[in-house]
Amino acid sequence: MITIVSGKGAPGATTTLAALAAAWPAPVLLADCDPAGGDLAPGWLGHWLVDGTVRTDLGVLSHATATRHAMAGDPATLIDHVQTVPPARHVGLLAGLTSPEQHAAVGTAGWTRLTASLAAFRTATGHPADTLVDVGRYGTATPWPLLLAADVVLLAVRPTQRHVLSARPVLATLAERIAPERLGLAVCATTPAGTREVRAALGRDTVVEIPADARTAAVLSDGVDGGALPRRSPLLRAGRRAARRLHGTYHNYTPAELRAPAPPMSAGALTGGTR
Repeated sequence: MITIVSGKGAPGATTTLAALAAAWPAPVLLADCDPAGGDLAPGWLGHWLVDGTVRTDLGVLSHATATRHAMAGDPATLIDHVQTVPPARHVGLLAGLTSPEQHAAVGTAGWTRLTASLAAFRTATGHPADTLVDVGRYGTATPWPLLLAADVVLLAVRPTQRHVLSARPVLATLAERIAPERLGLAVCATTPAGTREVRAALGRDTVVEIPADARTAAVLSDGVDGGALPRRSPLLRAGRRAARRLHGTYHNYTPAELRAPAPPMSAGALTGGTR
């Protein structure tokens, strides 16, 4: 489970996570867990939201409601709340809240149950699936269970003075509760020089480095071109390298396997069919 969080502004956390999911070399669950409201469905998947293929009433809130009487998280309860992502059918979406007010309906207990379910999630065929989690901008409502249970926590930051300065207090707070080896940076819309500057300024390793690519970023953040992924994209190439490296780290790939093409994905691999 990889969880991404951001400081002030819009450093590109959601876009980065969407790029990782689109390029992930295996079935993956993309969980939109921003307590202020999710952006993945109305953004990247807005075209399919409008035509009814993707639903906002199926996701974090529906899972919290369905499991409200449960004493603990159960990964089997998640499958009915996951939807196939049309432009990347190896990705399952757990749609986010539609307003900040819904956060109270989930509550700490709901986030805790969801965390346990995400950490042990399996596909409809019974295979374990990786999970990419977006918790949005750090604040008092941040669901800490999703940070504490993650194998990797990434702080999204852009290579600008404003974003680096706003990232420092968030990074300090995260470092108080998260082990150093599980905490890193996702540097967004950057260059190699910009990434080096951010790493030096914040004193943390860069786990994901995403180049400036306005066209693809607009697809993943605002659903430009109907949300269809471009065939050629520096952003997606970087996302593919990062995704394979991260996946290989936790699945014991050899270097040769990491260089190999991603395996073909079956439609509805996560959900057992399109919802």
